[in-house]
Order: sequence, then structure tokens, then C-alpha cells
Amino acid sequence: MQDSIFTVELPLVDNNEKLNLIKTLYPDYDSYYIASGCIENRRRKFDKMWKTFKPLADKNFLSDVRKHFHQRTWEMYLGNVLIKNGLDVSSTDEGPDFVVNKGKENEIFIEAVACERGTSEDAVPEMFIADKPEKMVAQNVPHDEMLLRLANSLDSKYKKYKDFTEEQKKPYIIAVNRGDLQHVDMDTYLIFKVLFGLGYLSLNIPLGGGTATNSWTRREYIEKKNGEKVSMTFFEKEEHNIVSAVIYSYENVLNHPEVIGSDCIVVHNPKAKFPIDFATFSFLQQYKTEYKDNNIKIDKIEP
Repeated sequence: MQDSIFTVELPLVDNNEKLNLIKTLYPDYDSYYIASGCIENRRRKFDKMWKTFKPLADKNFLSDVRKHFHQRTWEMYLGNVLIKNGLDVSSTDEGPDFVVNKGKENEIFIEAVACERGTSEDAVPEMFIADKPEKMVAQNVPHDEMLLRLANSLDSKYKKYKDFTEEQKKPYIIAVNRGDLQHVDMDTYLIFKVLFGLGYLSLNIPLGGGTATNSWTRREYIEKKNGEKVSMTFFEKEEHNIVSAVIYSYENVLNHPEVIGSDCIVVHNPKAKFPIDFATFSFLQQYKTEYKDNNIKIDKIEP
């Protein structure tokens, strides 16, 4: 395979007018692909990751990345994280994107998915970015819409590999990136709310005085504009126990931190049918969950 993911001869540009002209020449390609190939520092960044990832790329990667840039570059970034942290990782053209410890007792399957903003009434609106201070405006964070997109991504990858995972009887991880949704996570990682039904952070003040405490309200579903109720308790449903953990990243791949993977967290499923040893992903932030007296406790796993 070649040394660049940009298989189309794209000229380097230095302003938006030229960039928009190039985009019109490739209407069927992802505009993010065109922009990244036409801007030198972006091109270098993605091609650097490509050189590491290339041995894991499936036969359709270079053609598909032109149309699904967020999805495919998240897969590439995740591959870099796994490789550079010393995991024994491989890939095939069939099945989930990655296999860790292939053929061994501690084999793990990982499938990557990047959230899209959607096209329905519940789509996540694009964030307005002002080019001048005087153009700045207040914007609402589309909290519920973002949660719906995350829930959809998890559900689609659960359904796609449900039969495969039950047949293999090995841990299965869904790795989800929500960078394309643009808006920030507010009071906690959004993935916690989709997995465990967390609602809103509340302050509990005892009558008559005493120490105030924080707790989360319960929110089991979000109702879409069409009336459909979408579950926010992915890990609490018994059928999802074949998903051993979720890897979550809130950052767009282009803006990934200098230390790759430091934007990723691993949330272990407390009901996992095939649990994962915490040591396997010790290079990432990891979280475990406990239930006590109808309360949920999400704790960071210390190295």
C-alpha cells in the first residue's frame, strides 16, 4: 500500500476560497477528507498515523476513507493507540476491526465506530465557530441529541456482532468516538449517561443542616421527536452482557493529544459475560461500576 491515505492528487491550499473550489471537484467525497488532504499540517498528521496503521488496514480502507473519513480515521487512530502501547493486535477483512491476542486464551475483539450527527429531526446541529470575536453567539449544547447518536452507535455495533460474539465466547469491545458531534461533554462523560441511565447532577442538602452531597438523577430513556423511546441503560440490559467494555473518546482525531490514547477511556461492563482483565488496558483511563442500595458508583481504576 502507498504511504499516504490521500490517494487522490489534492493540491495544498492556503485559504477557504481555494479549498471550497477543490471540494466542488469531488462532490462524492467527504469534505473532511478533502480539507485534510489540502492542508499541509493536517495531511502530515494523518499520514503519520497511516504509516503505523497500514499493516492493519483492510482491503477497502483507502477507497472507503474518501467517503467516511471520521469513521475510518478513528479506526486508524485506535489502531495506533493499540500498537504503540504494545498490544498484540491484528486485523482481517471480516469480523470486528481488531483482534487482540489472536488465537490465544485471552483473545479480545474490538469494533470501532464514529458517531455521525444524523439527518432526522433529532440530528445534532453543527456548532457555530466565529472567525471574529464580534461574531460570537451563545449556543445551546444539544445534550439529548448527542446522547441519541451515541446510543445509536452502540446499538448498531451490538446488533452487527451479536451472533459472532456469542459464537466466539470471547470479550467484545465497542470503541466509540463522538468527535464529529463537536459540542463538549458537560458535567461528566456522556458515555456514562448512555450506559448507566445517569440523568442530571443534583445537590442534596439535609434538612436542619449537615453536609451537602451530590448525586445523579435517574434517566432510563430519551424520547425522540417522533415519540420513540431510546434506552439510556445500555449496560444494565441483560442482552448486552456480551459487550465486555466500551472505549470512549470525545476528541476529533485531528485534534488528538500529543500522547495518543490520553483522550480515551475504558468503561467496563459490570454484567459482562466475558470480562476483561483490568491489566490489559492499563495504559488507558479505566472505570468500573458498582451498585449498592439502588445507587450506582462509577470509580476510576487506579494503575
